[in-house]
Amino acid sequence: MASVLKVRPRSAKEIENIASEVIKSFQPDALKMLMSFDVEDFFEFELKDKTDVEPDTKDYPEGIDGCTDFEEMKCYISRRLMEHRDCQVTRRRLRATQAHEIGHCFLHVEDARHSREFQQKFLNDNHSSLEIYNPDDLKAYENPEWQAWRFASALLMPEHCIKRAIECNWKEKWIKDTFDVNPSFIYVRMRELKISRPLRKGQ
Repeated sequence: MASVLKVRPRSAKEIENIASEVIKSFQPDALKMLMSFDVEDFFEFELKDKTDVEPDTKDYPEGIDGCTDFEEMKCYISRRLMEHRDCQVTRRRLRATQAHEIGHCFLHVEDARHSREFQQKFLNDNHSSLEIYNPDDLKAYENPEWQAWRFASALLMPEHCIKRAIECNWKEKWIKDTFDVNPSFIYVRMRELKISRPLRKGQ
């Protein structure tokens, strides 16, 4: 199992608020109306200005959709996803991946820089792994992957917007088409927000 950095603990509420601020600064209507957040344009045109991390693409094997490299200060998205985004399912997976990597850029750049300095400090006395952990040994709020996925959920489906859609008895299809996400993303978001109401199926 891959190791991860232990990052500064962040609550779900803190992460949701950071995502809301990103939406507010770039596309405030997405906090007022039920609509999709233009994550593709944000990734391409705003990410570097906001985080100093440059967006790029890279060839990755199947199963790896993106990576944020804090040494290079680059945020890579799989070229495979980019080249097949004419497929709706793939494009929505691309959107989720971009939102996830944007989360790393906003939440973890400073933590990663600190960790790099920390590892350099102890490079010669075998303490450079002190901040590297098995993900199973971390609390969710200390795990950068959990934090980045929570950010992605909040960016693409703000809490009050998805709750409003469900309160209005929207069908699954209406929700996935409005927020431009795959069904699995919807159900993860509902579990995060402890929404147990079943969605209506059909057209």
